[in-house]
Amino acid sequence: MKHLLILSVISGTLALSGCSTFNNMFGNDDSGMHDVQATVKNTAPVASRNGMLVDATNHMTLYTFDKDSMNKSECGSACLVAWPAFMAPSNAKASGQFAAFQREDGKYQWAVNGKPLYFYANDTKVGDKNGDNKLGVWHIVKTK
Repeated sequence: MKHLLILSVISGTLALSGCSTFNNMFGNDDSGMHDVQATVKNTAPVASRNGMLVDATNHMTLYTFDKDSMNKSECGSACLVAWPAFMAPSNAKASGQFAAFQREDGKYQWAVNGKPLYFYANDTKVGDKNGDNKLGVWHIVKTK
């Protein structure tokens, strides 16, 4: 009964927030945060793959959210289930167009040109870009 109640609350929250994924909700990483280790210099661990920005460790596609403002995430806790933040260490160093900013929850997130970066929970393998243009406000970061 408790699990049914929790599932109902989560489903309702996702429906109201416009998020449509249930991937990773009951798996190991349902926090809405996706930790990726920074490089030795604590600069953004990113790479270009097939003309889009990916994290350098797992090569998963990175996205921006149109509703975000400069170094400020508008993706709240329900949104972060579907769009995990690309987290940075607290001692992250800016490099070129990449820098980390402190979120309202006190954690740090990578940004490109001030736009916070996210993963999409429904991207399950390298090269997936299922979140591109999702709801007209989520976009891959093109590198070419």
